[in-house]
Amino acid sequence: RTPLTRLHGSAEIARQTSEDVQSLRDALVDCMEETERVTTMLTTLMDISEAQAGSMKLKKTELDLAKMVRGLSEMYELVAEEKGIAVQLDLPASLEINADSVRLQQVIGNLLDNAIKYSPENSEVFLRLFQDESGEAVFSVQDQGIGIAKEDLSRIWDRLYRADKSRTQRGLGLGLSFVRAIVEAHDGSVWVESEPGKGSTFYARFPKNHGTDGKRSP
Repeated sequence: RTPLTRLHGSAEIARQTSEDVQSLRDALVDCMEETERVTTMLTTLMDISEAQAGSMKLKKTELDLAKMVRGLSEMYELVAEEKGIAVQLDLPASLEINADSVRLQQVIGNLLDNAIKYSPENSEVFLRLFQDESGEAVFSVQDQGIGIAKEDLSRIWDRLYRADKSRTQRGLGLGLSFVRAIVEAHDGSVWVESEPGKGSTFYARFPKNHGTDGKRSP
């Protein structure tokens, strides 16, 4: 309800200041921004629902996950540098999997963005990619941030859920739900290890073999 409340508030300000052209313009800009937030929220909710229902069409191709992680880390470097955060990489030269490139970029981007957002200044974020004993690809993002309380660990993947400590950061509360839905749509799995006050490590595992019919396996 929060973006709708802001949208209503901006419209009310415009109604009360109808003779102030600049105030009207500012109110319209606010309305447009909140409308975009609502649209993003609805689109993400629909994506999550489709992924969970197994009806999301995935455009799977052979891709180099190591190259993708490396490229996305470079994109987020500027944001990280503004907070004095160093992004450290531990990646193989290449690691190929069969997946939807666009959706996977969204997954990695979400996890990396969260790590930077909830990390303190002058800290480090570690991105790792490796193959486990069974040969499956495992991607992890480790931060040195606020961590997650034990009572919140099982709920952070729920839609629209935001732990108390995260409410100071603006967001929709859909990022981790989206991550889990997309990874599971690839027949993968996600989990987190966290210690309050010391940071969190998020993991995403992807099977080494996938079908290419574009839909989740039954």
